[in-house]
Amino acid sequence: MNADDSTGARRGGPSHRELREMLGPLVLGALPAPEEVALRAHLDGCAACRADLEELAPLAGDLLLVDPDRTPGPVAPPRELGVRIAAAVGAESVLRERRDRRETRRGRLRTVLVPVAAAAAAAVVTAIAVLPADPPPAAPSVAFEQLPLRPVDPAVSADTATVVPHTWGVEVRLVASGFDAGATYRGVVRTRDGRLLPAGEFLGTGAKAVTCNMQAAVLRTDAVDFTVVDAEGRTVLDLALPPKAVPRG
Repeated sequence: MNADDSTGARRGGPSHRELREMLGPLVLGALPAPEEVALRAHLDGCAACRADLEELAPLAGDLLLVDPDRTPGPVAPPRELGVRIAAAVGAESVLRERRDRRETRRGRLRTVLVPVAAAAAAAVVTAIAVLPADPPPAAPSVAFEQLPLRPVDPAVSADTATVVPHTWGVEVRLVASGFDAGATYRGVVRTRDGRLLPAGEFLGTGAKAVTCNMQAAVLRTDAVDFTVVDAEGRTVLDLALPPKAVPRG
């Protein structure tokens, strides 16, 4: 268990490894809402996971073009796979034993050094004046944008959308109605270099308004357009994202 994994376990939340494994379901729009909230909060402070998300996002768009009926059947694993797995398990066992021995030695050292360090700290406190702590840095502000939605399908009704820039990508929050009940709709963000990135999916609810938070792994300054398309790929809702320098939250 690395430092990030142990920190997550102590706080009762998912570990860094568990959060990293959620990146795939996130870009495919298949991550449950509670897990997505935890992962979004983690991404704001983890550059490594943000980099992984940027690499995965284009792959998710390519997967949408795959025809399941034309994919090959299951492939038998190579014969040497079992040998490699057994060797890896054995190596992991050896590493675990070494880590356990190191932790035992560290525990013994702590029992000796902690009382000494406490005594030294007490001596230092009595010799210096206590200075007021500096105030914590202010959280960076996030510039929200209210932009008009343009229904392309006459049955769809919508007004404005809220666009939120993040350090890991862009978020579009919208409320609209008139989508066919039970039909699947996808959000797509077009970038300045012409890429089409997935921004999530939702089911239509007919005349009842649907509220969606759609996210794509592209910075706001690199996004030029957001659209909602139906199962046939037809655009039913459009949102222009004009160039604008915005602070990233």
